[in-house]
Amino acid sequence: MKRLLLLSAALAPLFIAAVWIEPTKRTETLSASEVIAVDGDTIDHDDDRYRLVGFDAPETFRPQCRAEKTLGLKAKARLTELIQSADQIELVIQPDLDVHDRFLAVGRVAGQDVGAILISEGLARPYNGGKRQSWCS
Repeated sequence: MKRLLLLSAALAPLFIAAVWIEPTKRTETLSASEVIAVDGDTIDHDDDRYRLVGFDAPETFRPQCRAEKTLGLKAKARLTELIQSADQIELVIQPDLDVHDRFLAVGRVAGQDVGAILISEGLARPYNGGKRQSWCS
């Protein structure tokens, strides 16, 4: 019994440190009226910008070609429609920021991942970091 108490006493600080150091995700639900789609995979809420993760949508700002811009505007419009029709978006916010100081978050509307919806409709591609593919032929 004494050994168990000593072991517990020795391990307790390590457990507390691990829990304290481990960053946690948080979930926020934002009203559609407070959210602006910047493009097909980025939204703004107040002064915060969120890069939605798990997918890549074509660029609307500095696209590499006309086809990318056209598809990017469709992706942006569809993301806006998804958020507006659900009247909100739920964000599971990751503990880290991306290289552009944006929050990283999984976006869900009506319980569905917005990235999965856009991918299924041909408006985005799966993406988990690294080099992105070109949207231009």
